[in-house]
Amino acid sequence: MRKETTGANAAAAASGTFRIDSQQLFQGQREICIEHAGQAYRLRITRQGKLILTK
Repeated sequence: MRKETTGANAAAAASGTFRIDSQQLFQGQREICIEHAGQAYRLRITRQGKLILTK
């Protein structure tokens, strides 16, 4: 069975952009660490449900 893409998912699929749901990314946590080019970045979910990326 194939999952249909609509709206933003269709746009991401058409452009070849990788898309991941934040719940899958955070796995129940409020903050994660992302390493990029030897630097550590923190991505966190605020109390208002917004995302903030800091170095």
